[in-house]
Amino acid sequence: MKDFIQTFIISFILIILFLFFGGHWILQSIWLASACVALVISVLVTSFIHQETKNEELEARIKALELMLEEKDDR
Repeated sequence: MKDFIQTFIISFILIILFLFFGGHWILQSIWLASACVALVISVLVTSFIHQETKNEELEARIKALELMLEEKDDR
């Protein structure tokens, strides 16, 4: 959840900067549009970060299993 909040805040700030420099012509409500877009972006980024964490955990488990198999073969 902490990663999600951080990602949301960063996304929100980037969207505000985009809207401040010309994006406000596209959308009427700057704050609502910013919050919606930041929410979508932060959900996507958080899911990718979560997948990366899972992959790293899996790699660690595979290395541990490989070490166990090597030790077993050495005996």
